[in-house]
Amino acid sequence: MKLKKILLPGLLLALALTACAPAPAENTPSPTPVETTPAPEALTWTDQDFSQDFTAADGTVVMSVDYIFPDIQNYSQNPAWTAIHDYYAAEGAAYLENARELAVYAAGDYGVARDLGEDFLPYGEAHSYRVSLQTDTLASLVRSYYANSVTGAAHPANYQFSETFDLATGKQLALDSFFTDPTAARSRILDTLSEAGQDAGFTRQALEAEFNDAYFYLTEEGFVFYFQPDTLAPYAAGLLEFSVPYDSLQDLLTLEL
Repeated sequence: MKLKKILLPGLLLALALTACAPAPAENTPSPTPVETTPAPEALTWTDQDFSQDFTAADGTVVMSVDYIFPDIQNYSQNPAWTAIHDYYAAEGAAYLENARELAVYAAGDYGVARDLGEDFLPYGEAHSYRVSLQTDTLASLVRSYYANSVTGAAHPANYQFSETFDLATGKQLALDSFFTDPTAARSRILDTLSEAGQDAGFTRQALEAEFNDAYFYLTEEGFVFYFQPDTLAPYAAGLLEFSVPYDSLQDLLTLEL
């Protein structure tokens, strides 16, 4: 009996300790990490450099070109940016190909000058750009081209070009695309240009004859239309630009800035 009395309290104590012991931990599966797609970077302009020196057989530099064209950082992450990159890459390559052909003539001129003991001025060309306007939906760029390599010309060549791109598609936007009635808009633009140019003697007829729909770019205030040197006025007058505020075309505009 004594043995039973001793075992009974011990058994009760063991059962009590078992009841108070924590339950075994369950194997909870770890959460699956959620993959996140990094947000696209902001559009940031950079350069495509097509600069190059061309030499004659004796190593003398006969032509130097400094061609800088627009580019976009990480353009491959956005199809529209890629289209803009490709456009200017093709432009730069075309400029460089023309320079290679012209360098052959430069080398010939250098050879003649050397044989005659005369000084030789190396041919030179340059190309640069600036962004005149960038919004969430479009970008307008202005390009400048200079060349002293036009054989027989009385002065260097200076030209300006421009493009405006839809940033959703990468497509170049024509002037007509900004208006609900392109014909009415063009007429009003020419009226505005003739009024601005009347003090300089630019008639509406002359402005209309030299007006080129491709020669425009955008700013925060409005459209800028330009005329190449030696077209509307003598070369000495340089590049001529005329601004047309958005407000003066408001009823015809499809553009939202």
